[in-house]
Amino acid sequence: MHGLPAALLIALALVAPAGAQTRDRSPLPELLQRAGATTTRGAPDPTFLDNSPTRAQQLPFFRAVMAAPLDAPYRAGALGDSLRGAVGSPYQLVGWAGALWGVRLQRSIDFGMGEIEASLRAAPDPLAAGLAWMAATKSGAGWAPVLPDQAQLPNPLRYELARVLAAMAQSHAFLQRAFERFPPGVTPQLLRRQALDGRLTPFETPDYRQLLPLVEREAVVAGMLDLAGAVEHLQRFVKSEAALPSVAWSLETPFGWIVVDTTGRNNRYRLKDPLLVLDVGGDDEYEFLPPSDTHEISVLLDQGGNDRYVTAAPGADPSSATLGYGILWDTEGDDRYEGTQQAQASALFGAALLVDGGGSNRFVASGHSQAHAIGGLALLVGGGGDDEYTAQTHSQASGGPGGVAVLVDTGGNDRYTLGNDPLVRPSPQLADRNTSMGQGAGYGMRGDLFDGRATAGGIGLLLDLAGNDRYEAQLMAQGFGFYEGLGMLIDDGGNDHFTTAWYGMGSGVHTAAGILLKRGVGNDIYRSTHEMVLGSGSDFSVGVFVDEGGDDEYTVGRMSLGSAYANATGIFVDAAGNDRYIVASPSCRAFGAASMHVWGTARETLPSLALFMDLGGTDSYPAQCARVGNNKLWAGPREWPLLDLPSESGSGVDGEWPLPFPLHLMTHGAPSTAN
Repeated sequence: MHGLPAALLIALALVAPAGAQTRDRSPLPELLQRAGATTTRGAPDPTFLDNSPTRAQQLPFFRAVMAAPLDAPYRAGALGDSLRGAVGSPYQLVGWAGALWGVRLQRSIDFGMGEIEASLRAAPDPLAAGLAWMAATKSGAGWAPVLPDQAQLPNPLRYELARVLAAMAQSHAFLQRAFERFPPGVTPQLLRRQALDGRLTPFETPDYRQLLPLVEREAVVAGMLDLAGAVEHLQRFVKSEAALPSVAWSLETPFGWIVVDTTGRNNRYRLKDPLLVLDVGGDDEYEFLPPSDTHEISVLLDQGGNDRYVTAAPGADPSSATLGYGILWDTEGDDRYEGTQQAQASALFGAALLVDGGGSNRFVASGHSQAHAIGGLALLVGGGGDDEYTAQTHSQASGGPGGVAVLVDTGGNDRYTLGNDPLVRPSPQLADRNTSMGQGAGYGMRGDLFDGRATAGGIGLLLDLAGNDRYEAQLMAQGFGFYEGLGMLIDDGGNDHFTTAWYGMGSGVHTAAGILLKRGVGNDIYRSTHEMVLGSGSDFSVGVFVDEGGDDEYTVGRMSLGSAYANATGIFVDAAGNDRYIVASPSCRAFGAASMHVWGTARETLPSLALFMDLGGTDSYPAQCARVGNNKLWAGPREWPLLDLPSESGSGVDGEWPLPFPLHLMTHGAPSTAN
């Protein structure tokens, strides 16, 4: 944990070193020369971002990608490898999410627990001592709980529960600090209406957009680290304890319900405001009732069994948080998670974590779920089984304004679906399709289309570490960025299938960035019915796509496959394999094509950069795309060839060339003595 912020800063600062590949020289110099590009780092015009009214809200990793798109594959790959190394510890993953949020914070997993533990051990009853902080608060004044005796709830379990409750006290204090600058009238209901439903009145007060700069992010991260570390400690204890006592006990507290059942029974719970739930064994079913506006912290740890988690109300399940913290950890079993909006790792000004340790699981929600964050952090960790994630909109690693959302699935043949049934958020481009905004999406809000109050976007990262996976979305997904947001999808290995209609697979629009890395050798299929996919950028944005190997198939409409539109950067790379390219448009605006939305403005002199690279194999290209082909180097089309405008810089290459940047961390363990 101590080296985590420094590691992220290095990823932000370093350029992938030249000469890292062992084969021939990089194709980039020839490509940039053929394109007539004046930049070697591929950045759109930087003054647009620097002069943005939301400059202070832009996250540092987003700015690093925008400043050097040609370094983006290495930056994203290094981040993916770092998360892979941390996947066994939710505490470490929270730390990485905090670093992406721009918080430099080194905090031990025990966060000074030595003093707390000494106090608990010295107390006549550790459980009473762990609960004492509640009675000291305004909401708990005068509360005197009736506790089970040592025979009903013996040590060491009694002490371990007290330890988590004492950690909650510290996390609760951080929560108060994190939002202390908020004005009166801010409630969970108001935030959900404005930020999730999108129902705002122009110049409404309070306005969630104006609250984003008031969040003390360091306090949010510190409190969530402490809570995640305490729950991780409890999980290790429950897993390693040879003979847990048989306990069935519950208690209503000023901060919600405590429920402990270690009997191994198949339980049916109907819970409102769970504070701390521990269930060991059994196939359990949980129904979560609508939460109170004052409910701030939830922790649920279920050890073993095939379980079901059901919630119909937004923000009700323990892995969601509004102005608070939420953790749901299910260690094993084939589980089912059913929710509507704001469920399954969803944070709205706070931090939320869902960990499923194994089995083949199914996650079903409608929107703003399955790793979604606004004004906070959200993490969903899936185990090694064959998992299904289904939602309609703003889900599956969707980072909204001031948010970081991370979904990591460690293995299995998984299916990610952002569908149209029902139609809940019709897109502006295709009215019969939902706005997906997920599977690795970062988005902000364009104030010029409403009342002028813009918000910079967040970061959404979907990392799938193994398996033959399927990704289905509609618009704005699969490594997509919108308005100063950054979306990333990294898939490691397997034969995968990606489907979307418009804006996706490594694309960005309106000063944003999207990255899709398909690492490893797999025979993959990429299909889009419309445009702006597969390494395409629009309007001062960046789109990056890299497929490391395999015999792949690409089907697009138009303006894709390394396309830059309206002063943007689009980079497409297929590193190896015999590939097939299908373009529906007869104009063939693809394969390294830069174009403008309108001519006769000063933007004609601002840069665009479109690069296409197929670096190995015998490939099939569309007949109407006459300038492209096997073993060729070409310049992109220009409408004004005699003017040599930087807004039309594009080029492509097909041949045997090395990948011009690494996709992984290049050093592991001790340094080699060999050159």
